[in-house]
Amino acid sequence: MDTLYSRIGGGPAVGLAVDALYRVLLSDDRLAGYFDGIDLDRLKRHMSALLSQVLGGPADYTGRALRAAHARLAVTQAHYDLVGAYLVGVLAGLDVDDEVIASVRKVLAGVSADIVA
Repeated sequence: MDTLYSRIGGGPAVGLAVDALYRVLLSDDRLAGYFDGIDLDRLKRHMSALLSQVLGGPADYTGRALRAAHARLAVTQAHYDLVGAYLVGVLAGLDVDDEVIASVRKVLAGVSADIVA
């Protein structure tokens, strides 16, 4: 079956995107504080599994519900939007096609209420 996940290159491509995303997030002083004391390798594994699932790949995400995982962080809408813009930029920089990016944007819009304080 042709999924968005397979079209972008599967797990290796998702891993590249997630690594690139966290490099950008951690280098932005407005966002870096959200990751203080976080097990970054674990977080990347969760993000890779979640992004893979969103794109029609393996349903291997076993992390907490998004609301519970982000409750203590008090994420602002501006910061959420910035992370989303970075994710879209990373995907575009990896030559991911517009259909995949549109799908990711739709998911970001749909889960915003679960993440933004």
